[in-house]
Amino acid sequence: MEEIEERRSGGGVWKFLLFLVILAVAGGTFAVYQWGDGFIYINDKGLEDLQPWEVVGGVIIGILGLIVGLVAGAIGLLIGLGAALLAIALAMLGIFSGLFITAGVLLGPFLLLAAIILMMRRRTNPEVI
Repeated sequence: MEEIEERRSGGGVWKFLLFLVILAVAGGTFAVYQWGDGFIYINDKGLEDLQPWEVVGGVIIGILGLIVGLVAGAIGLLIGLGAALLAIALAMLGIFSGLFITAGVLLGPFLLLAAIILMMRRRTNPEVI
């Protein structure tokens, strides 16, 4: 019995989101009729020539466009953040490899000289390791 009750009691978040969408459509429709006269045109018809379902449909399409735009913007921000982090990591890799090469170029002659000296000492004195 508890299983059935748990299944029936779900969907609270979806009901709340549906309520928010209905509230946004009602508020948008009110705003269109209150302040949209002279600004709202659909198929070259003004607000006074439109049917109520056309106005509500336009508001719904506008809200869906808002949601799609916000989601796409958030995805774009995440992609941009990932690209920035990758660019920083590659820049650090380039800096460290450049420093390693620079150290090798600067210290290479000294290390070669030290190796030659060690080999000469080893050749003259076989006991020195």
